[in-house]
Amino acid sequence: MTDKHTAEAAAAQAHSDAAIARSAIHTEDVFARGHYAVECIGPREDRREEYIALRARWEAAVLHDEVTLAEALRAEMATMEEVKWTDEIENLVTNVGKIDLLDKFLSGSAYTAAWFLGLVDGGSTPTYNAADTAASHAGWTESAAYSNSTRPAASFGSATASGGGSGTPGTGSKVTSATAFNINATATIAGCFLISNSTKSGTTGVLYSNGSFSGGNRSVVNGDTLNVTYTAQA
Repeated sequence: MTDKHTAEAAAAQAHSDAAIARSAIHTEDVFARGHYAVECIGPREDRREEYIALRARWEAAVLHDEVTLAEALRAEMATMEEVKWTDEIENLVTNVGKIDLLDKFLSGSAYTAAWFLGLVDGGSTPTYNAADTAASHAGWTESAAYSNSTRPAASFGSATASGGGSGTPGTGSKVTSATAFNINATATIAGCFLISNSTKSGTTGVLYSNGSFSGGNRSVVNGDTLNVTYTAQA
């Protein structure tokens, strides 16, 4: 958002010419905001049991760093998959998230970021508040209906900015690669959140943002995978 204030004054002189003074003040505000894009991938229903067994083998191969086996299993899984649904979230950046953003950038030194994504439970209709923190968010609860041992890490690429001009702000953004939640239960998911603590259901760290799907609560079942991408904007 850009507010422009232009002040113009003409000073009276004793002779015929006039001196005109112009001052233009351009203010540009940075608003922290963001966007989640979520894709649900799952096996065709006639292959679900086979797929779930393959995924368990794939997770074990990844855990034990058996790269060749993991790649082969993942390729076989891909032949059974289809997109179940997609949705989007325009998030609320919390007060503590904004404080952390400003403090780390303007006062930080040798700062190393560590951010993780989580899922919001859809057992009831969640509500969000700018005052939400990791320890206190009375309007919603976390869903842990996935087999990942921790909240999956959010891997951000390099920031970009474009647009704007004289007195007009451009737009900056920083995007994560797709982050996978391996669903292992029948559940209802309402949305997502971004936090600096990897522990599932953990109550420490900085809760940066949260929000619900634009299309309402979504159902998932064992064998589904939620691929979540987060775009931070300013």
